[in-house]
Amino acid sequence: GVSVSLSSELAQGEVHGRVRVYFSTIKPDSDSSSKGPMYENGDEWSTNQVFGFDAVFTSSSSRFELPDEAKGYPVPRFSDLAELPFQSYNVQAELAVFKEVQREGLPPTFLPTSCVSKDGSNGAYEKPDGTLYSKPIVWEPGTKLDLTLSEIIPDSTPQSRGCAGLGDGVDSDWIKTVRIQSSALSKFYKNTTDATLEACVLLPYGYEDHPDAKYPLVLANGHYNPTFNPGGEFIEEKPTCDDPDDYKCVSDWYGYYLYQNWTAPTGTVLEKARVLLVTINHPTSFFDDSYAVDSETMGPYGTAIMTELIPEVERRFRGLGEGWARGLMGGSTGGWESAAHMILYPDMFSYSLAACPDSVTFTRHTSVNMYEQENAYYYNSDFKKTPTPGYRDGYSGQSIDYVYPAGDIITTFREMNLRELALGENGLSCGQCDAWEATWSPIDENTGYAKRAYDKETGVIDKDVVEYWKKMDLARVLVANWEELKDHVNGKLHFAAGGSDSFYLNNGIYDFQRLLEDSVGKDHGVTFTYGAHDGLGMQHCFRGYEYDANGKVQPNSITRLTYVQDVVPRMVASWVENAPDDADLSWRY
Repeated sequence: GVSVSLSSELAQGEVHGRVRVYFSTIKPDSDSSSKGPMYENGDEWSTNQVFGFDAVFTSSSSRFELPDEAKGYPVPRFSDLAELPFQSYNVQAELAVFKEVQREGLPPTFLPTSCVSKDGSNGAYEKPDGTLYSKPIVWEPGTKLDLTLSEIIPDSTPQSRGCAGLGDGVDSDWIKTVRIQSSALSKFYKNTTDATLEACVLLPYGYEDHPDAKYPLVLANGHYNPTFNPGGEFIEEKPTCDDPDDYKCVSDWYGYYLYQNWTAPTGTVLEKARVLLVTINHPTSFFDDSYAVDSETMGPYGTAIMTELIPEVERRFRGLGEGWARGLMGGSTGGWESAAHMILYPDMFSYSLAACPDSVTFTRHTSVNMYEQENAYYYNSDFKKTPTPGYRDGYSGQSIDYVYPAGDIITTFREMNLRELALGENGLSCGQCDAWEATWSPIDENTGYAKRAYDKETGVIDKDVVEYWKKMDLARVLVANWEELKDHVNGKLHFAAGGSDSFYLNNGIYDFQRLLEDSVGKDHGVTFTYGAHDGLGMQHCFRGYEYDANGKVQPNSITRLTYVQDVVPRMVASWVENAPDDADLSWRY
């Protein structure tokens, strides 16, 4: 069997957490640069095996046998490994550490200490700081293996690039850091968890030379990222690389183009578009991002951001502080947030680009119709059992060219969820599907965990929980409040998605458009753009069309770097057109 213990050096009082034991096959051509089995588990076909179970280590003598009932992915049980043909495995254990948290009206609950690495960038998710792990050991089935959690991932704050790329909390002339302790979150969590909200703020050209000017605010929503990245970085030094096939090099050059465009007095698309450009960080114990709305499980993050963080940014940097002069943009998680903020907080914002957003209606939650299907893992059928897909073709965000949309199923929706179940039960995997439930589901007041919209093992849908989800079905909310919101969204709410979005998120946008048109007609003023090139659908995360000098459609990997130059001028034009008669336009220089 396989057992896991905690080294005496790390055994300090009770240590709660999720034990995960990873098994990788050993191949003759194995990559010697591999960081270990704990980094080789994922949704892709190349994934290794993981088993997970909760444990409380009370001392260094605490030792836990890997139980057969531990949740496994892709193989469901430890005993099933004996059925596989492999003679040996490279094995490694980790412990995702939990902390005791108190929340208003809920019992004390142990939750992940963190879901992020403090120096991790957008889309580059390292193991959270504080994770304990063992050294990898080769194991032959049928023999005994003892794994000792002897290593720890240290606090990575000293390695963080910070908002300005100069180190944690170190500002530049252009990029400033704003951190607040949210009173709303502190109250909800009874001061038992970090209630810090962070904003990275890019100041407009001419900020110091125009001391009487006040500025609109653009909120660029997205995943946790300690470095300012509103859709392309802001790089002040001219890159020295010159390799068009190296995406890091290409990305750096586009970051430098943004710096040049932003800091030029005239002659660029950003002329007279002087705004405060803001990214925010709000990680939770459930995901790297709170989804920036209030939820029963994660707390009043929407309230905290809207009433505490944004007003503080505007106070410090001469923001106009008016809804007509605030805009939103973002992709994927940030796309959903940008749509949600526009619809749920209409007094706060007046323009939104929601690119490849997460499920905007639950008639298509990725590929699942949560309202009509009985099971999230299989389509309704009396005789068939056809799985719902979860992820196809691959992510195109860092491919220099296009990803061919063959429709290859990388993982099913069931497999995605079973992986999360192995990584953490009760919604504590820090994974995507668990994050959605933490955002949209009601809380179980007896356990302190979000109620499941569907059984994580069987896929059976709980219609009572799905009924609660309707509060966050953005299409339904918009239609239900159409008379109040129609002028607010007309010409100001914009959706985009690839015709072959990797996570089927285009399906939800199709249904959003259909529901809107069936309910209020086609003259609604909301725009929907679906991405294709040469007749082939584009993947995640398409944000709208741009063309190169030869008229060719740019791939997602390029357009994800130019949000600012493309979206902000359109946003500004909308503000100027719809501004109140007495609007302050001192920022139009």
